[in-house]
Amino acid sequence: MPENDYLKPEGEIKLSDKQLMESPEMEKIAADVIKQNKIELGPAEVGYLLIYPNISKQRAAKCMKATREVKHYSGNDYLVEISGELWDMLDTDTKKMLLYHQLLHIDPVFKAKNQEWKMKIRKPDFSDFYEINDNFGNEWYKTIQATVSSLYDLDPRQESKVTM
Repeated sequence: MPENDYLKPEGEIKLSDKQLMESPEMEKIAADVIKQNKIELGPAEVGYLLIYPNISKQRAAKCMKATREVKHYSGNDYLVEISGELWDMLDTDTKKMLLYHQLLHIDPVFKAKNQEWKMKIRKPDFSDFYEINDNFGNEWYKTIQATVSSLYDLDPRQESKVTM
């Protein structure tokens, strides 16, 4: 019986076109943002990942609750992911605002009845934007949309759909 070459991979094996990297820089900036804005995270642990080249061409960043498997292996309750190419292009102030926005999605709630923390994600409604908008305006948001647009050559209609 002839040998099957499919079961003998050679060279680099690529499972995905996306590369995930933990980001000490993002973690440090987030710690500053949490301290400056007095964001209360309770016992929640947050992991910070850069996704290269991007999460998607119209998704700049996202915050998600970790699955129980991710929690088990990493110890993180939440993950903040940011498109790597975008992160590399942003100035420090815009990075802070992007992280501030993502951190406001984190919503750990203490359940007194069970005496335990329940990790939730705050829906992206205007309540979390008001806090940022009142204090800092929305230029940072437009900067991110414009940067993503120039990175991926988006037309104006696509640029307005860039989300975080």
